Amino acid sequence: MEHARFHAQIFLHADDPDARPKVETAVAALLEEAAERPALRVILDGDSMPSETIAGLVAGLRRLRDRGGALAVAPASAAVGDVLALTGLDRVFALPLMPERDEPPSRRPRGGGIVRRLGAAAGALVLAATGVGASAAPERPTDPTAILERVIERNPSLGSYEGRLRVDLRMTSFPFYRTHLDGTTYYKRPANYEIVFDHVPRLARGFEKLFADVGDPSSWEKRFVISYAGEAPFRSRSDIVLHLVQRVRGMIDHETVLVDPAAWTIDSIRYDYYNGGHITMTQSFADVGGYVMVVEQTAEIAIPYASAVAHGTYSDYQTNVALDDALFRKK
Repeated sequence: MEHARFHAQIFLHADDPDARPKVETAVAALLEEAAERPALRVILDGDSMPSETIAGLVAGLRRLRDRGGALAVAPASAAVGDVLALTGLDRVFALPLMPERDEPPSRRPRGGGIVRRLGAAAGALVLAATGVGASAAPERPTDPTAILERVIERNPSLGSYEGRLRVDLRMTSFPFYRTHLDGTTYYKRPANYEIVFDHVPRLARGFEKLFADVGDPSSWEKRFVISYAGEAPFRSRSDIVLHLVQRVRGMIDHETVLVDPAAWTIDSIRYDYYNGGHITMTQSFADVGGYVMVVEQTAEIAIPYASAVAHGTYSDYQTNVALDDALFRKK
């Protein structure tokens, strides 16, 4: 696949501590502007290649590839060029996307040599660690902190958002009540999440907290003791399972979270209560302006003396908007 031109170009210093967010910003802007096959060229200077810079470039490459695009790195120093060649990343961050297939035979390297073989091996390790490899799936992490970090960094350039939420609530036990709730959802990095409902009917009070409590997982490690609990089937895939227990005991005995290891989204949360009740929330996601955003939530509620089903839909997202911190103060 050939790209006629680069849609954008940036100059970076590899040792710059802000190199990763600068790449994220450039990729986000490009995804908003370029309709298809967005191509970004990064001119990279520096005396070394910190792992954080490499991670930022790989994350940007993954986002662009999802749109059929590419990210190419042009070394501006011998040090950066040597690192790229040794690790094999010079062929990853390059156009065309698949040079072994797209280059004419006369331009493909013949033989190898120990340096090239070592470089290919190092490059494979880098790709396995960052999830870019095309043919081999990366090993799934089992450390809860590492898993949550990937979930939290799913949208690395998303600083804030505002959107609308509608919840249709149906009691499946007496009094068989039906209603709906409308509200606004807010998020501001790093861990501010809030849903404000326009009006909550008396019989629906308490249910609105269910949607607000899913929130953002940035604070989970402060609130819960989290352990890896293997894998479980979800729809047509196998999800990572996390077991959460509240550090300060409340009404919930434990929570079970299913994480999609491909998209790093939270597919499901089940709350098991000490009184025998349970609530299961499942979520669906979609691309909204280049970000992976929740668009639907369904809750199945079975607690003593009451059962219900609630379905929430999100719309009218506005991303990276200015939000007043007062929105997130505890009420």
